[in-house]
Amino acid sequence: MKPFFRILLVAMVALAGATSAQAQIRIGEDGIEFIGVEGTDSLSLDDSDEKDLQASAIMWVYKAPKRGFSIGRISLSTIPTVELGCNVLSNIDYAPYKGMDVGNFLNLHNWKSTQFTINFFHLAAYDYHNKLGFTVGFGIRSNDYRLHKDISLRREGGMVMPYDIADMSGKSAKKSKFNIASVHIPAEVMFGNPKRFAFSVGGYVDMTVNSHTKIKYYGGKKDKEHNLPVNFIQAGATMRATFRWFSVYATYQPTQLFKTGCGPKSQQWTIGIGF
Repeated sequence: MKPFFRILLVAMVALAGATSAQAQIRIGEDGIEFIGVEGTDSLSLDDSDEKDLQASAIMWVYKAPKRGFSIGRISLSTIPTVELGCNVLSNIDYAPYKGMDVGNFLNLHNWKSTQFTINFFHLAAYDYHNKLGFTVGFGIRSNDYRLHKDISLRREGGMVMPYDIADMSGKSAKKSKFNIASVHIPAEVMFGNPKRFAFSVGGYVDMTVNSHTKIKYYGGKKDKEHNLPVNFIQAGATMRATFRWFSVYATYQPTQLFKTGCGPKSQQWTIGIGF
């Protein structure tokens, strides 16, 4: 085989073996030379000797780096679209009712006191290299607090006061509760991969838009009373473990349900699941 064809064959093999290369090719009287981007690494084939081919260096190969940062919505967020939990009130203090015989009217049926949340909007920023991200959401939340069926609440002189349903209506009540509906804004810092397994911590701010009591009687009749003196801002901390599309969460809400001096003091705990 002639020297020129031998040189051309080796050059084609060198080019075919590189997955991604940035180089320049120079053909001269001394043969074919491959020059790196910065001119430091090169491969030269010398035709000065008709019998031998010589390589002076290895061709420099460049590979594009893997994507490291991304901004997305649901797929990168640990905040679920739907949440369902159970509410428990702790450290209940009836100090505003000193001298009044009101009893422990805020003693709830805990497993029947529920929290339901729908998050309509998600936005997340995620760092693939460090497996760290930040996510926020926007939605609505409803907190139900199940009272004992013979007790309900109403507003008297700016305070939340309990009353006996039977004495007021003469009817038998099936269930009694009060509800707080809010605009829900959560934010969480996540560790791990939200598409597989991630742990997140953060908090939320709820802005109350409505509060009311609801009494359901046997036979289907219902009574409601709106605008209890609850705090406009309800805020707390969140911990969450996410397994792909399923999550388990717990929240602690140190803010008071009712305005200062208008109702019992208490803190709220919630344990639930998300999808």
